[in-house]
Amino acid sequence: MVRFLRRAGGMAAAGVAALALAGLGAGVATAQPNPPPVASIDNLTGVSTSVALDSGFVSALKSLDVAPGPSGKATVNGGVAKFPITGGHVTVYKPGEVNPYVQGKIMHEGSGLTLTKGNTKVTLENFVVDPGQPATLTGKVLANGNVAAESATLFDLDGSTLKPITTDQSAGTATLTGTTVKLSDAAASTLNGAFKTDALKGGTTVGIATIVVKLPGQTGQSGQTSQTPSGGVGTGGGSTSGIEDTGLLAAGAVALLGAGAAAGYAVRRRSAIER
Repeated sequence: MVRFLRRAGGMAAAGVAALALAGLGAGVATAQPNPPPVASIDNLTGVSTSVALDSGFVSALKSLDVAPGPSGKATVNGGVAKFPITGGHVTVYKPGEVNPYVQGKIMHEGSGLTLTKGNTKVTLENFVVDPGQPATLTGKVLANGNVAAESATLFDLDGSTLKPITTDQSAGTATLTGTTVKLSDAAASTLNGAFKTDALKGGTTVGIATIVVKLPGQTGQSGQTSQTPSGGVGTGGGSTSGIEDTGLLAAGAVALLGAGAAAGYAVRRRSAIER
């Protein structure tokens, strides 16, 4: 009798285990994948990301006898640093369905920014924009030609200051401006160490970014420039009403990506809830 009860108990336990495994299997089988994206670009090309350097940041560098300059294919003219976009990818979902709703990277290989004081030269290059939470710009760091970090967070991107996307169909481009670029804590610490100071602080405004990207498949009409419709990608709203062309929407998503739109959308959504 005891042997029978033990056997029955073992069978019951095995049955429970089998049911548990079956339940786990069913859970895996019925797990919901991400909804289909609104638009996607697997291979991003050109044009550029530029930053209008903040006068306060430039003055702070000048007071430390640190001079900014271009590296590689970058240019610095009239207080604006420009970096060619060399690649990347982007996927955009309807806001609220996936978090963050803009995902991907924008790469700027072979260009960057130099900061020089006397015999000390710090190079920040190969920028990669990532729209995660928080949105950041990472890059390679060199000190007097020696690699200090292959990839480090250099700047934080504040998308709450974004302006609506504009498009130039004759040029086949979309432009988004207004993202505030701020010095990261890690970058401030690195630069302070290199230049033997404690004057540079994380959160310091470096400048305002402008992203210009190509519109896939857009030929457009001569000289025609338009603004993204209200509620579309440019405003961070949940609707794509008024945007019928997937190429235009995808390019808008790329511009949002480069500007840290995920952060901007979160700020706007939080403000709306509080009101």
